[in-house]
Amino acid sequence: MSKAKTNEPKKDEVQKPEGENQDLFADINVTMKSGHLVKDAEVIAEGKYAKFRIAGNKQYMADGEIKTITNYFNVMVSSNLTDAFETAQEFKKGDWVYAKGEDSTKSFDTPQGYKQTASTIFAYEVFLKKPKEDEAGQASDAKPKASSAPKKEHQPAMS
Repeated sequence: MSKAKTNEPKKDEVQKPEGENQDLFADINVTMKSGHLVKDAEVIAEGKYAKFRIAGNKQYMADGEIKTITNYFNVMVSSNLTDAFETAQEFKKGDWVYAKGEDSTKSFDTPQGYKQTASTIFAYEVFLKKPKEDEAGQASDAKPKASSAPKKEHQPAMS
């Protein structure tokens, strides 16, 4: 009686995908952030990027009290991503927004000789979750708007 062949790797054997694209998606760099804009979005680098900054709150319990830490995230959207770029340009201070993209971290030396690190999210999908409300509790004229990089269409499963 012969043993049936299995596709299970042997102990201590690493299985790699076959073909030339085996390392194509080996690493993942995706981040999603949601928060309120610190100031209006601006167009920089001769119209190549829309830049904005998100403040996101994290709440936790300490000593029986709810504490809040605010984190700040720099976001850039390339003008090559037309829909996302146009949406990001309309963001205003206080708007609640969502951004999905890739993290990029750069190190540099300050004029004082210290090493600094700055992180930026290069977003390919952004949308306005909720416009900032004015003093009377009314939402601004902006309507919630979504945009993203082009996606492949998929057909729904047939039943």
